[in-house]
Amino acid sequence: MRTALILLLAFWGSLVPAWAQPNAQEEVQKGHLLAATICAICHVAAPDQTYPPTIKPPAPSFVSIAQRKDTNADTLRVFMTKTHRGLDAPKGMPDPMLMDYQVEEIVAYILSLRK
Repeated sequence: MRTALILLLAFWGSLVPAWAQPNAQEEVQKGHLLAATICAICHVAAPDQTYPPTIKPPAPSFVSIAQRKDTNADTLRVFMTKTHRGLDAPKGMPDPMLMDYQVEEIVAYILSLRK
């Protein structure tokens, strides 16, 4: 059932006309909201997030991730769509199970933090 729903959403997303696609600034704003809501549990994801991360010490800040030389859209996409937690890394990042468009929004937001 879940697979069918994911396929239906993917198909519907491909039917959205180009004029209805969010522009880059909208994508960054949506990514900021997602990051401040979801990612802020473990990361300093946004300077205006409501609460500090609950894990101590927190995971790397999004600003520090954006400044890494090897950070690009592809490396962020791959990292965010895989789990990094297991018996060998019990404190690793879990797969946040984001939809593709949410991953793209967070990627756009993180890359917007690059100086």
